[in-house]
Amino acid sequence: MKLLLGAYRLLYGTNSLIQRLAIGLGMAIVAFAVIALFAAAVERHVTGRGYAWMNDLPPFLLPWCVFPLMGVLLRSGRHISVDVAPTLLPERAAQFLRLAVALIALVSGIYFCNAGIEATGFFRMLGEVTETEIQFPFWFLYAAFPTGFGILALFALEMALREILCLTGHLSVEEAKAS
Repeated sequence: MKLLLGAYRLLYGTNSLIQRLAIGLGMAIVAFAVIALFAAAVERHVTGRGYAWMNDLPPFLLPWCVFPLMGVLLRSGRHISVDVAPTLLPERAAQFLRLAVALIALVSGIYFCNAGIEATGFFRMLGEVTETEIQFPFWFLYAAFPTGFGILALFALEMALREILCLTGHLSVEEAKAS
C-alpha cells in the first residue's frame, strides 16, 4: 500500500500542475477571444473593414478551452453531477459510489482518448487545412479531444486511487478532502 500511496501522491502533484496549466490555457483562450472580437468590432467601426481571422479564430480555439477543463471540473467536484445518492448513503457506501464513478470516468476517458487519437491521426493524414484567412490544419482542432480525455483519465485515476486508499484506511477522509 505504500507504493500505492506514493503513486497517488506523485499523481496528485502531477495533476495539480496539469490543472494549473489547463486553467491558464482556458483563461488565455477566453481572454484572446474577447479581445479579438472586441478589436474586430472596433476595427470595422473605425476603418470600415475588418480581418476575418479575428472572427474566425476564437471558435476554432474553443475546443482547446473546453476539453482540457473536463478533468479539472471532475477533480474539483464542479462537473455536472447528481448529488442525491452521496448525501443519502452512509460514508462507506458513498466512498464505493465515488470509486465506481472514478472507475467509469477512467475507462471512458481512456476509450475516448484512444478514439480521439485515431480521429486526429485520420485528419492529419488527410492534410486538410481551414479555409480561413490564417490557415491551420484541421487535425489541430481534433487534437483537443484526446488531450482533454487524457487529462480526464489522469484525474479519474487520481480519484480512484484516493478512494481505494480511503477505503483501506491508508488515507484519512480529512487528508482526502484536503487534497
